Amino acid sequence: MRRIDIAARGALAAAVGLLAGLSGCGEVWLNLTKERTGDATRQGTIAVVFINNTPFRASFSYGVWDAWDKTPGQATLKQLRLEGNTTTAPTNLSCQRNFAIGTQDFVDRVIETKGDQTATFDPDAFGTVVNFSSAPAASDAAALPTEGTALGVEKLLGVDYSCADGLIFTFVQDPDAAGGFRIDFEVILDQAQQ
Repeated sequence: MRRIDIAARGALAAAVGLLAGLSGCGEVWLNLTKERTGDATRQGTIAVVFINNTPFRASFSYGVWDAWDKTPGQATLKQLRLEGNTTTAPTNLSCQRNFAIGTQDFVDRVIETKGDQTATFDPDAFGTVVNFSSAPAASDAAALPTEGTALGVEKLLGVDYSCADGLIFTFVQDPDAAGGFRIDFEVILDQAQQ
């Protein structure tokens, strides 16, 4: 009986090594096996900061979910209208396998789990991109892309961040980017991991 256990473990380890070595599978393995906990004081959270380095209001949806949960599991939806040349305070979110600003996968999960059916839902800030507007804050075009857009981004647990890390997203005007804007990403590692 013990020989079978050892042989089975060896076969499993070989299969895992083979999968990790295949193109693209390494990221999947890292994302699926990374623990979703942090240190004792910040267990199971990430802190997210947005910096708008443009003169325009950025309107967008962001949040976390577990793409591997096909039940489907709930997505945490947050929405923001961030004025130009401003920075948010850190927002703590539960540490999940996926974090996104926009993206089709995130939008689909929110709709599938009816996260878009709340009293505070902002349809003008919901989509696969970040909208940049120069319209007055009280106008109907305040969250519409009067100046352009930035493509949404997705970051993965175990690949791009760990639980208790700080995620910083900076919006930058870029004439070479699709929509005229881009999103830069930086991670501040959990102090306990350093």
